[in-house]
Amino acid sequence: MCIYQMTKKYKFLFVKFITALFILNGCSNSTKFASENKDPFEKINRNVFQFNQYVDQEIISPISKTYVKKVPAKIRSGVSNHLQWMDTPNTIINSALQTDMENTILASAKFLLNGLTLGFYDLDKGETVIKKRDFGSTLARLNVSEGPFLMVPFIGPKTSRDFTGIVIDKQNMTTLSTNSLDDLNLAEIPINIIDKRGKMSKTIDNIYLSADPYIKIRSFYLQNRRNEIYSEKYIENKNNNLDAEFEKLLD
Repeated sequence: MCIYQMTKKYKFLFVKFITALFILNGCSNSTKFASENKDPFEKINRNVFQFNQYVDQEIISPISKTYVKKVPAKIRSGVSNHLQWMDTPNTIINSALQTDMENTILASAKFLLNGLTLGFYDLDKGETVIKKRDFGSTLARLNVSEGPFLMVPFIGPKTSRDFTGIVIDKQNMTTLSTNSLDDLNLAEIPINIIDKRGKMSKTIDNIYLSADPYIKIRSFYLQNRRNEIYSEKYIENKNNNLDAEFEKLLD
């Protein structure tokens, strides 16, 4: 009985949270894109950014650099492949919601194929191009504006639309997963953070050295995210060289 009541309580809080975000989203801007200069929570965002930067430089960055230095490239590649494979159900669900049946079928087939290796090895050898989809992109396709820019503790830059999308996607994965898979997903969160930080190490360190790193990271996130959602060419040509993407977008 107690567990049931707790479940109802958290579901209620979840609904209130999503509703509040959509109210913010709707009041912020009626256009597709929020202006980069319109950052209503900038003061708070900057404080959160300083906190995130401290955590990154003191904890995450040293660990990720050791990870890159000590772990062989082939193993790191396998870990990255596995993390992408674990996230594929979100792409399948959101591709279907966006009525992109070609991507739904391709993502489903690749997920099943690479499931033979738990995603650690790409049996398709990268020949099938999958467009990564999430609920944030689904909302964008429904012409929901991106809303105010947010700097989320431990997570980083997001728009209110994309942060809402993250919450929904995580809820979807929780619904689909067994208890053992839930535990696995939870354990993989720090691995995912370290893996992504290692890939972008040089660029992030350079951003910290800029005159205003907060503006730099905000500009990169908004440009990169808009390209990811709306530019088919960007999606089809995207590769794992995240440093190069960073530098190109920040020029």
